[in-house]
Amino acid sequence: MQNDIQPKRNLKHIVTKAVVSTQSTGKEEEHSKKEEFWSIASQMKLLVDTPEKIWNAMENKQFLIAGQLYLLSRHIVTNLHIGNGAASQHLTQFPVLAQLWGAISHFKPSILQGCRDTLGGVSVSDVQFTDSICTVILLEGADLETLVQEVLDRRLAAVAQHLSSGGSVRNQLADCVESIICTLDLVHNNLVTSNQVTDKLKHLCHNVTTMEVVSNAFKQESGLQSITRHLPTLVHSYHPTINSSLELPDMTQLCESWWERVVKALNDNLHTTLHYVQSVSSVANLVKPYCQKSSSEWETVCLGVLNRKVHIWNDMLQDPINEHVKKIISSYIEDAMMATTTDVSGIIQTHTEANVSSFVWNLNCKKEAKLQQKAEGFVDSVRSLCSSLNDRLTAIYKDIITYTGNPEKSRYKEDNVRAEEIFSHVYHVTRQTLVKVSDHILSTVPDDADISENNRSDQLAILAHVCRCLVQHTPQLQQLLTPRDRSKYSASSYEMYQCIISAKCALLQRYGRWVTDVVTEKLAAFLKSEALTFAMVWEETQIKEETEDGGTVESKISLPVYSSSYVNTILYALSTELYRIGCHGFADGEVPLMLEDLDDKIVRVYDEWLETTDITQNMALQYWLDFKYLTAMCNVSSSVITERNKKITTVVRRIETNIDPFDWDVFQPHLTANLHGLIRRTYNLYGAVSAYSTTIQAIATSAARAAFQQNTHNVMLSNQMVSRFPLLPVRSDPCSDQLSEDESSDLDHLSSLCRTISQFSSPVFGL
Repeated sequence: MQNDIQPKRNLKHIVTKAVVSTQSTGKEEEHSKKEEFWSIASQMKLLVDTPEKIWNAMENKQFLIAGQLYLLSRHIVTNLHIGNGAASQHLTQFPVLAQLWGAISHFKPSILQGCRDTLGGVSVSDVQFTDSICTVILLEGADLETLVQEVLDRRLAAVAQHLSSGGSVRNQLADCVESIICTLDLVHNNLVTSNQVTDKLKHLCHNVTTMEVVSNAFKQESGLQSITRHLPTLVHSYHPTINSSLELPDMTQLCESWWERVVKALNDNLHTTLHYVQSVSSVANLVKPYCQKSSSEWETVCLGVLNRKVHIWNDMLQDPINEHVKKIISSYIEDAMMATTTDVSGIIQTHTEANVSSFVWNLNCKKEAKLQQKAEGFVDSVRSLCSSLNDRLTAIYKDIITYTGNPEKSRYKEDNVRAEEIFSHVYHVTRQTLVKVSDHILSTVPDDADISENNRSDQLAILAHVCRCLVQHTPQLQQLLTPRDRSKYSASSYEMYQCIISAKCALLQRYGRWVTDVVTEKLAAFLKSEALTFAMVWEETQIKEETEDGGTVESKISLPVYSSSYVNTILYALSTELYRIGCHGFADGEVPLMLEDLDDKIVRVYDEWLETTDITQNMALQYWLDFKYLTAMCNVSSSVITERNKKITTVVRRIETNIDPFDWDVFQPHLTANLHGLIRRTYNLYGAVSAYSTTIQAIATSAARAAFQQNTHNVMLSNQMVSRFPLLPVRSDPCSDQLSEDESSDLDHLSSLCRTISQFSSPVFGL
């Protein structure tokens, strides 16, 4: 019986063991299912929290964390979809998975765009720069060399974009310069390989690929331990991987090329930005912060990145900004000169002040400035024109030195390396615009115009005074015409005002040709007038002649002592006309320039008249005196011309052929003495002409030189006949109350001469 009981016990034990084993297996399967469920639930929890965390990270510019969260989410979704069958069954309990991934997947382009915007921003920190580059590498898998080139291109485009972004020009330029400086700083601090084993960027990439994303991204999350407890190891220990190359290119060559493109972009775009800056002083205030000396930190950056020192102003901004300043200066000077040409046209249209003599003798004004103005022969309209031009140029010069600095300071070259270029431009532009002004002045009265019509002679005179005044009373114009480098240029007055002086000479020559034509025309008419031919004054002179037996006999001869009335009329009219246009203010050589061919024309008129006219001996004596006196007065040539002397001698010989040779031997010394006496008595009366005659000067000083019989080797001879005011007659001694007999006789004759001129003469210049 016992044998029957033992098999039953064994069977019961087996059955009990089988039941216990079955119950244990069921519990393990149930626990495994719960773990699978909680694992999926934990991952879903992470996916639900990820969008908000990505948003927060992007708002705080933490693109690296946002990128890591995106990669973690993608890894979780991928892991859930490729899980075992049980996991797939549990996913049916979380239908929100597809919607969650749809909400997370669109963050990738936003994160990449945020990174690129950061890389192209004006002011970027080293952390933001390296995080953005690392994020792009993680999300796109780009190699570092391509990404660095893209970053430099993006920052180059940002430089051009800053110049056209709108807003104030100061802010645009500041953003542009700050972006350039920031770029080189970022490259130097993060991309240029240092003496350490790894640089910052490589070190960051290594940390990212070895750090668990869950622990890093959710480290501040409450209840993190309860979430991560059920996460699978594949998710909990997830860290991104970088498969692209992290080798850097030759940064020096790459940055040197980038710098050249930046300079070119500035040259192409900066002029558009500066278009609204229309004054030099505004440009000076704009660029003042960039003209300071470079800091040692900046020099270190440039040496490390570009392998050379660069200056923001000298190497980048100076050329385009200088070009803009040159355009402003050119427009300023051209506008000032254009206003001057308009003023010149206004003076010519009115020409109410052509009579300078009337202005000079107007005693209403007692100001010293007016007295100086009258002494120089400048009427109010001419002086006002030059004052206006000088004021405009002064304002331009003051505006220029705000940019170049004051050239009078000793620090000029050191502090303003751009000044030489600017003032050289000012010099050339001023010369060019001054040539345009001179051309306008010359074209005001055309060369083929009839000067005798429409007061054109007055216009020529006024324009000549304008040229004189531009030279004498525009000191600011002279300063602008003075080159900065005086070692290369000769800044003489003639060279600076060459075009204006040439225009003045051309105007005076045209006016002089008209004057001499009128004079010779009237002279030819007077020679044909018998009434004026015999309006002359003769005096008897007692002479002693030796007889054949050795005795002496006294006799009287009658010889002319004064010139004919037609000669006095011409000289008086010529002097009055020259004085009317203000010749007393002309420089030495300007009146001779006008009358340079007057004596030649006079010789030609007499020569032609003698060919068709027969004259008696008495007429020949008078014409000899008239011709010699007239040619002596009008000998204003600056140099002795042999051909001219030959022509005068030929006419004199033709006149002398009408005089008996024996009588001429007696008459000649007395007639010559009468000629010299006439010249000494009357040359001051016609000072406007005679003051420039070389013949008159020789005759007027001959008597004074002959009076010195003693040794004069150490005595400076003075010309007693030269007056300070050649247009006024010599005043008598103020201490003498009575005139001498000779002076009284001369005064009576001059009164008679004036009455004769008024009786027989007609206006020469329409006065």
